[in-house]
Amino acid sequence: MAVFEGEEDGDAYVFLVTGAACEELLAVAARVAALPGVPAGAFAVVSDDEAEEFGRGRRVALPLSEA
Repeated sequence: MAVFEGEEDGDAYVFLVTGAACEELLAVAARVAALPGVPAGAFAVVSDDEAEEFGRGRRVALPLSEA
């Protein structure tokens, strides 16, 4: 089961999504990024609970391309 949590960080709104495989979480993030009203430039940061700092990790542009 995925867990969602959101908060403002500067001029961005950040959602933390956990509790599932990376591929599943990125698919959820991509669907959200494709919703009407979500500004262009959305991205996901793939990290783990051992990251040294919030927002550090692999950056993935959203929505995901159909490759």
